[in-house]
Amino acid sequence: MTNIIDFALKKAKTTLLIAFMIIVAGSYARQEIPIAASPNVQLPFITVSVFLDGASPGDTSRLIARPLENRLKTVTGVKNIRSTSYLSYARIFLEFEVGFDIDKALVDVKQGVEEIKYQLPLGAEDPQIEEYSEASFPVMNISIVGGKSVRQKVFYARELKDRIEPIEQILEVNMTGAPEEVLEGVIDKSKMESYGVTLSDIYNSVANNNLIIPGGKQDTGRGSFNIEVPSIIESAKDIYAIPVKVTKDAIVTLGEIASVKRTFKDFTSYARVNGQDAVTLEISLRESANAIDASNAIREILANFDSELPKNLKIVISNDDTIYANLMVKELNGNIIAAVILIMVLVIASMGARVSMLVGLSIPFCFLMTYLILFTLNMEVNFLVMMGLLLGMGMLIDGSIVITEFADKKIAEGLSRAEGYTLASKRMFYPIIASTGTTMAAFIPVMFWPGFTGQFMRYLPITIFFVLSASLFYSLIVIPVLGSYFGQKKSALNSDDDNISMFTKLTDWYGKYIKRFVQNPVETVIAVAAVLLIIIMSYGFSGKGTVYFAIVDPVQANITVKARGNFSALETKKIIEQVEERFLKVEGIKNVYLRSGTNWWQSGADRIGGGFVETLEPSQTKITGFEIMDRLKASTKDLPGITVEVEADIGGPSFDSPIELDVYGDTEETVNNAVSLIENYMRNNMTGLNNIFSSKAYPSVEWSVEVDKQKAAQLGVSVGDVGALVQMLTNGFKVGEYRPDDAKDEVEIRARFPDSDRTITGIRD
Repeated sequence: MTNIIDFALKKAKTTLLIAFMIIVAGSYARQEIPIAASPNVQLPFITVSVFLDGASPGDTSRLIARPLENRLKTVTGVKNIRSTSYLSYARIFLEFEVGFDIDKALVDVKQGVEEIKYQLPLGAEDPQIEEYSEASFPVMNISIVGGKSVRQKVFYARELKDRIEPIEQILEVNMTGAPEEVLEGVIDKSKMESYGVTLSDIYNSVANNNLIIPGGKQDTGRGSFNIEVPSIIESAKDIYAIPVKVTKDAIVTLGEIASVKRTFKDFTSYARVNGQDAVTLEISLRESANAIDASNAIREILANFDSELPKNLKIVISNDDTIYANLMVKELNGNIIAAVILIMVLVIASMGARVSMLVGLSIPFCFLMTYLILFTLNMEVNFLVMMGLLLGMGMLIDGSIVITEFADKKIAEGLSRAEGYTLASKRMFYPIIASTGTTMAAFIPVMFWPGFTGQFMRYLPITIFFVLSASLFYSLIVIPVLGSYFGQKKSALNSDDDNISMFTKLTDWYGKYIKRFVQNPVETVIAVAAVLLIIIMSYGFSGKGTVYFAIVDPVQANITVKARGNFSALETKKIIEQVEERFLKVEGIKNVYLRSGTNWWQSGADRIGGGFVETLEPSQTKITGFEIMDRLKASTKDLPGITVEVEADIGGPSFDSPIELDVYGDTEETVNNAVSLIENYMRNNMTGLNNIFSSKAYPSVEWSVEVDKQKAAQLGVSVGDVGALVQMLTNGFKVGEYRPDDAKDEVEIRARFPDSDRTITGIRD
């Protein structure tokens, strides 16, 4: 094995060139490697979502969720499958075994969905299949607040979205706080009845006049001409001229029975930021994207965009994970510089300037080599990689110090520096391999830690493994070559000078006491055992116990707002505003972002909204993050009928609740009864449990329109006609779609009755 050293010394210039290339390539990798605040762990989840406009939760459960569940539960690797049904859509949630090949699972799920898709209702949209990782969640929220006009905020939010989306690192930008646009025709019911116009007439008229008709090409021999038949709706004006009823004497157009305008759908969700209505852009990064580069690009766009905003609008940035990524890099660079300076000071004081350069160079060399390896393996830098680099910093210089110290001793005996470093590297080759190898071996089992936590934590041992591997290469290959050219010519530790250094005195003092310990082995062993026993007993009496992840002062909290009842969108907004008002009065709050509605991963039938709260930096407030969390919880306790859960974000791998119970039964009623018993027992008889909730369906008021099918058939009315009439009283009857020039997506065309007629009693009229 020591022949490697001879070869490196024989090809010294080649060895130095390789070392220089590693430094250059490592520097490039350091600039290009993706940087993220947290590890991008592949979550073992896949969701299948199906939208069916107007369908009740019961119908989406029976007609969509159940057929998909029956087929997808046979997919290989599925650990758990559950579905959630809401108004107009159903979502099936599949959980796989941790470590299972998600790419294979995704293929199997798509195949299963294709097989069952023909059994879904005809009006259902194509199923949306999604997989999730840590990168799927937003890393930054940009909110536009101020002003009273929703359209004004939406306009500038869309403009900003169009500028941010082309950034290389951005995966998607979702806009929240604004409903979708719609071309709405408000039908005058009395005119509709007097002209004898039916909903079928309106639907068929719009559909027949909103078609793509390829006219083809005509070749006359003297030229070739394209022939078009313009029949696409391009603006609201085109709607007015569409004929909906034709007789021998007159033509009734849509404009005669309806007023058409481009507006927004009814609000189902509101976003609030720091006490103001907001339209928010939630930004997600691509996997392995550099968060710092993305942040710099976004902030450059915001700097230019801010000057274009009206004075009544402003931009608020919240939930910015890129700040922590940038902070980690700065702290690591500062630690590296401080470590190199301290090491060089100590080594200069003991072994001279030249030796200190050899030892001090080991830190940047090993780090750059580690960056190069990580970049080659397509891995990212996150806080666990940073922690691994910092832990490895103290271990990587051991081999370099051992080699240089032994070489210094041989130089004192009369050998040249080339001979001294060659002999030192050969004599210390196996001891350094053994000591570094045992350290590396201690981290190998952690690399194969199973489960979600193992995927999260594996970055730490992998980084330490690479750092120590780089230190072996540097201490056993690079240092002998560098020492042969640039090492000390005479010994610094073993000189014959009369001046005795502090390190020599320290060595003599250590040697005197170690001699006493060796001469009294029994007393030494007893003393060591006593110290160990005292440590164990002290921890048993005074220890704080064991926690899953290190508890740090939180700077952010996740908020869940719960209430039971048939709340309208405006009522939920008012509840959110009450909670927000209390939070903004708490000392130490930086940003409050709350939104009505729920996300797919936040289940619970009584959940009406949520969001997050950010605290000021510790240097800007006199109270701790935990004290702020306690004050947030206390501020909303007296709100009647409203439960506000404040969950401090203390970092670490956390996706589900620490304790979860799954309850199964033959019927929904028996499951709900069992869940109620368990939930009540936990709340009343158990201590130490917070944020207890269940995903059971709570009772709510629903209206059902029962159709006498025989009488309807006598009157020439179908169930579909009745359903269309009900839609006219609710969200509107969809009659078509069009794509205006200023919109990226298609805009729905819907017909509705005026606000005054949109009531439950309006069905009878």
